[in-house]
Amino acid sequence: MTAKPECRLCRKEEGLDDEFARDLLYSIFNPYHRDVGKFDPSDIIKKHVSDEELKDNYDLFSSLFNDLIRNFGYINSFWIDKLEAYKDARKRAWEEIKEMLKNEELSRDEVGLNDLIDHFYEEILEDLIKEGYIEGVIKRIHKKIIVYSNQAERVLAEKVLQLSLQDLSNKNFGEHETEKHGISIYPSEKIVEFDSFIHTFDLIDIQESLVKSALKGEIDFDEKNMVARQPKHTEKCVYVMLIDVSDSMRGKKIIGAIEAALALKKVIRKKNYDDLHIIAFNHQLKEIGEGDILNLNARGRTDIGLALRKAKEILKNADGSGIVFLITDGEPTSSYNPHLTPWKVALKEAESLRSVDATLAIIMLGREQRFLELCNKMAKLNRKSCIFFFNNPLNLKSFFVRSYLGKR
Repeated sequence: MTAKPECRLCRKEEGLDDEFARDLLYSIFNPYHRDVGKFDPSDIIKKHVSDEELKDNYDLFSSLFNDLIRNFGYINSFWIDKLEAYKDARKRAWEEIKEMLKNEELSRDEVGLNDLIDHFYEEILEDLIKEGYIEGVIKRIHKKIIVYSNQAERVLAEKVLQLSLQDLSNKNFGEHETEKHGISIYPSEKIVEFDSFIHTFDLIDIQESLVKSALKGEIDFDEKNMVARQPKHTEKCVYVMLIDVSDSMRGKKIIGAIEAALALKKVIRKKNYDDLHIIAFNHQLKEIGEGDILNLNARGRTDIGLALRKAKEILKNADGSGIVFLITDGEPTSSYNPHLTPWKVALKEAESLRSVDATLAIIMLGREQRFLELCNKMAKLNRKSCIFFFNNPLNLKSFFVRSYLGKR
């Protein structure tokens, strides 16, 4: 006989609040994001500690154990009893804190996410696995690697976009204007004769049409006297974002690049107008599919030429204006072409982007002189290129969203 499935509503009452879970998820993904509060979780944990030695030396033991649990997951057998007592106290304290939040005995504003993650990292991971945001944790000798789900990508993309938009207005949302004349729903300043085959009625300028009628000495407001605003030409853009995931991109750099990709992907989907291809590269290439981007890890060498060649292949048959974002932190160290140095193949492929009339935006996350020299040469060879330097990679997401929304 098959057991009756658990009621999802009942199970949800026992789990984390949706917004709280998503905030915790983002703080685990981006440990550089600071969220502090007045509440100290240590007080709750201490209350549940039964081992007297552990209680008397709580600060020393907790700091040691938290670091071991979060990063390594193993410990010398001499400390096993103390560790088990500490983990039991943590588990009880975490359940109590969740209950306090649920019953509003503790305000969410008082709780710092970073403090919670520092004290309850393992417990939070278990809850996020239950909620479906994390598929599992891979334990390596020196660290733990979190495997995020497709659901995590969706909610973090929304969170990152919200953070990106905090200081931006929604003016000029998603318009890709050129100096060409064309067909769109966006009016320009230019007055032209009304054409029912080109212009929508929203584009008719009533005031100017009445002036035209009056100058002719007529009072009839018919089609022959109608004028309209010339519509702006809007053009589809095909974005190719090349993200360096070589070993030197560890930490804040790769998190900043992933956030930028999440934000740009989300804002493009809201507009449903342009295309975005995300390519992760080191000495190899990986086209990023749905749910893959959060699980990128930095390792390997850097082949900029290989990445630019892939961008050209994508844009060769694409319908729209090609824009390539190259996000990297240093000069190339690998070449797909055994007959060319990493530098030469990068310069060759930057110049080759001219064959698909692509704009190249080079996002520098390093400031070495040789790297700057290479970027300048790539930009010069490409001819339609610009260079940006970011000292803090976490600012990348706002840059991409601002650029896409037409902020200047």
